[in-house]
Amino acid sequence: MADATTVSRNVKTGPRPDKLTIWPLDEDRYGLDATFQGVTGYERSQQHEETLKRGGIPHTFRQELDGGWTLRLGPVPAANVMQAVTAFIG
Repeated sequence: MADATTVSRNVKTGPRPDKLTIWPLDEDRYGLDATFQGVTGYERSQQHEETLKRGGIPHTFRQELDGGWTLRLGPVPAANVMQAVTAFIG
């Protein structure tokens, strides 16, 4: 199984999330949430989830209380955060 550091090699840019959140986990690792909202939120997030699954990238997928759908990656080493962001927004 791959880890979150390989996200940029295995994930092609898809639909852009409506919200992208990055937060520190410890000194050199971060978490990343990509949240998709609206009528097409589930379909758009599913496109990314399928790619993450095929690439063996560890993630979680959940529905938010407000109806959005969030893909959570992490921990991602600091050196790879920009690559992970680029995989979501191009």
